[in-house]
Amino acid sequence: MYDRRLDAVVAAARTGSFAKAARLLHVSAPALAKQVNTFEAEFGITLFTRSRSGVALTPAGREFVEDARPVMRQCDDILRRARRRSAAANDFRDVPVRLGVSMLRSGRRILDLWQRDAEPRSDGLRLELVPMPDDERDITDIIAHLGEDVDAVSTAFNAGYWDHVCGTLTLSREPLCVAVPYDHALARRESVSLDDLEGTRIRIMRRGHDGNDRARDLLEAHPSIELVDIDRYNLAVFNDCAQTGDLLISKPLWDGVHPQLVNVPVDWGEPVDLAYGLLYPLDPEPQVAAFVERIGQLARTAPVIPAERPISRR
Repeated sequence: MYDRRLDAVVAAARTGSFAKAARLLHVSAPALAKQVNTFEAEFGITLFTRSRSGVALTPAGREFVEDARPVMRQCDDILRRARRRSAAANDFRDVPVRLGVSMLRSGRRILDLWQRDAEPRSDGLRLELVPMPDDERDITDIIAHLGEDVDAVSTAFNAGYWDHVCGTLTLSREPLCVAVPYDHALARRESVSLDDLEGTRIRIMRRGHDGNDRARDLLEAHPSIELVDIDRYNLAVFNDCAQTGDLLISKPLWDGVHPQLVNVPVDWGEPVDLAYGLLYPLDPEPQVAAFVERIGQLARTAPVIPAERPISRR
């Protein structure tokens, strides 16, 4: 197996910071820095230049990380195959399914389904919650590496977009809405029309995101609506909207994510939504495949996919 200190090296290379890399790996910053320092000293190489603003790979460090990644993936594959054989032999009892959760992807709907399962789990299938960062690591990177640190993520997604990257289980549709600051006049509305949005500034994902693109088309038909492009959703975006008074294209599953914003449904004049469900590896471990199948069964027998718990409006 490869030297596990490589995890610290790659995380620092990805984030440009020992502190951020430490949060990503759930260790202290001094412990992570020590792993990198001892690795460099032991093998006589300098992988990073250090500064007050963070760390950056040296030319030798860049080549080293590129060469190390395939070795790490190969070792991870070996471990996954071993875990798969172990799970098959032990009825999943020693290998939990790791559901990634974060502020924006709480997994509450999946957990509601899972906890309402009246079937005795004689096969020993277990669920473990694994924290995911919304800021330090892009969700696309997490999804591209499902099966490594995280086995499954519950989120809204564009149907077909991830077909060659991961497996998808659609449980419901997630209509796009707008997140509105509490002191905004529209926050008191039960729903809004496109005409109601005239004169507002709305933050929306850049073009190229399917369901969001249809919302953009409809909003662009109203020239008095100012659209502001964003590259991703994170806490900083929600904070900025709360402070500036901007609206934000949102989803019902994010209701209550930020205490100063409230979701308001939009009458788009047509369905404008995303799929909601589970993303999991293309070649899942047996326990992950069993979990996905069970969640699908529970969703089919449930009267309605449990909604996110709403917050009361002022």
